[in-house]
Amino acid sequence: MTLRGLLIGLFIAVAIAALCQFNDGVIRRGSLISDLLPPGVYGPLILIILLLNPALRYFRKKWALSARELAVITTLALLSGSVASWGMVRLFPTSVMLPNHHVRTKPGWEQERVVELAPERMVPDISRNTDVVLDGYVTGLAEGDEHISFMEVPWYGWVRPFAFWIPLFVTILAITVGMAVVVHKQWIEHEQLPYPTITFAHAMFPGHDRERSAVFRERMFWIAAGVILVIHLNNYFAKLWPTYVIPVKLYLDFMPLSSLFPAIMRGGGYFLLHPNLLFSVIGLSYLIASDVSFSMGVMPFVFVSVAGWLSTYGIVFCTGNHLAPNYDIFLFTGGYIGLLTVVLYTGRRYYAQVLKSSLGLGAADKIEPHVTLAMRLVLVGTLLFIIQLMAVGLEWQLAVIFVLLALMTWLMVSRVLAETGAFHIGSQIFPGGFLWGMMGAVALGPKMLAIVYLLTATVLGAPGWAPMAFATQGYKLVDLTGEKMGKVLKWSLIVAVLCTLIAIPATLYWQYDQGAMLTSSGWMKALSKYPGDNLVVMKQQLRAQGMLETAESLGSWRRILHLRPSWNLITAMVITLCLSLLFGFCRLRFPKWPLHPVVFIFIAGHQGKYMAWSFLIGWAIKAAVSRYGGGKAYQRVKPLMIGIIAGDLVGRFIPMLVGIIYYAFVGKPLM
Repeated sequence: MTLRGLLIGLFIAVAIAALCQFNDGVIRRGSLISDLLPPGVYGPLILIILLLNPALRYFRKKWALSARELAVITTLALLSGSVASWGMVRLFPTSVMLPNHHVRTKPGWEQERVVELAPERMVPDISRNTDVVLDGYVTGLAEGDEHISFMEVPWYGWVRPFAFWIPLFVTILAITVGMAVVVHKQWIEHEQLPYPTITFAHAMFPGHDRERSAVFRERMFWIAAGVILVIHLNNYFAKLWPTYVIPVKLYLDFMPLSSLFPAIMRGGGYFLLHPNLLFSVIGLSYLIASDVSFSMGVMPFVFVSVAGWLSTYGIVFCTGNHLAPNYDIFLFTGGYIGLLTVVLYTGRRYYAQVLKSSLGLGAADKIEPHVTLAMRLVLVGTLLFIIQLMAVGLEWQLAVIFVLLALMTWLMVSRVLAETGAFHIGSQIFPGGFLWGMMGAVALGPKMLAIVYLLTATVLGAPGWAPMAFATQGYKLVDLTGEKMGKVLKWSLIVAVLCTLIAIPATLYWQYDQGAMLTSSGWMKALSKYPGDNLVVMKQQLRAQGMLETAESLGSWRRILHLRPSWNLITAMVITLCLSLLFGFCRLRFPKWPLHPVVFIFIAGHQGKYMAWSFLIGWAIKAAVSRYGGGKAYQRVKPLMIGIIAGDLVGRFIPMLVGIIYYAFVGKPLM
């Protein structure tokens, strides 16, 4: 690891941590870390390879950045993006502060005193100078075009939650980065997962002699990248000057045919009949196994049709809000558990040897020292995670269940990305709704639910952006370039913690400057409302049943005596669990089995429907090229697909870069 690569990676990581909230909440021309193929990371990487490296090579060949340096830079930038975006920091302030604002507009909240259920250590202190700490956060403290100073932010109101959440974030970072290292060898060497996003990125990396990649000598790459870039820039200009520029529509509209497919519409299939063309998904689906892209394209139609058919019998998958106990939560949980079982079974020997090595029991196989260290980070971090949850009042049994659900979610999101390249992943596993359905309202109780909901909204509100998924991408690049994993692990942890300490105050500054209601997305605001709404429902139901006092007085093992699980929800979970195991078994036993169990990570969720058509298009292109042109034609078309992805990422990044530069000079967003 060179000092230059480390310093450049550190600089980009700090820049992402400092600018993420500013770009997404103030500039609002796209999200730096919009998904697991973030334009805020891969866009600059492509520009560095295409513009900076040739300039450096022109003066002196050794000045150009090597593949190893680029791998380190990308890894650190990816980790920073995961910390500063939805995966961690972005959801924290709104989830813990905005409920204090909502209670003033929701009589039920005030009547049931749901905000008071949250432990004091988890929420800001608004008792001192409420007008500034709370109202200033909601509406903003800036006046006119004048920004507030950094010291005008009422940091004193946030000292208490900082003392709980920052150590918790550090613990989560240690666990997720450690898990990424533990699974690294199994996924790359033993199972040889394709890592499509990294296959694309590495194809543009310079060779060992720092020469430009061969893909840049392919005309098809430049044609594809140029066409997609022009489309994005044209659409960007159309937003700036709608009178003069005609946008290129990137969606298809089959809604006039909706009457022919009533089951799809009843099952929530709007996006299947109104598909968006996602260029990067089309390109990546060409680089992965055909059964994966075919499954990702076809199965959303199947799931939606089944959901629509069941709705005619009164079985509705998603009822209430996302955090309420519903079929969606249990269907997703069953799918995740099934696929996790397949993954652990496939790598059972390797994981067992790593565990033995970390416990000092003597492994039969040779385990690298950094893998042993990583496993110890996971074990110690998991124990510390449970202790931290218990410290705010969550009973240890519930803390263990929450932590296991979180670890499973982060692991499986990372696995799906490594195997399919599906970079839009939005898990519906919300422990609050899951525990309510498994235990019943009396056994769980409002106090425990309030704690779990706060943790869910902050830590698992957007697991598709979790640090582990970003770390696994970076470590694959590191492996391909031959960089030493031990050093990368150490600096990954250092940079991730540093970026956490930068991103939190940066996020809060812009929210206090412009107002959280203006700079926060709809999902962030929803996550601050759902817990209180569900707690009102629980308390009112318990009061009507005469069981509220009992639910509030239960503790520890006494809860078992009052368990009232929802068997309908559990049945749904068992069905998806069995189906995912069946798909996994068939794929291992029958070489021509056409469907991949990864579809049970998406089921009928928004992200699966959002990507379905693009996966089908990529699968169809690959099938046609391979059938009529053979292997040579497939390789010839590959630069075209890499160009499509590159043009898409740069085209999405440039408007953000222009917006940041414009704001720096003019002091207001480019509208």
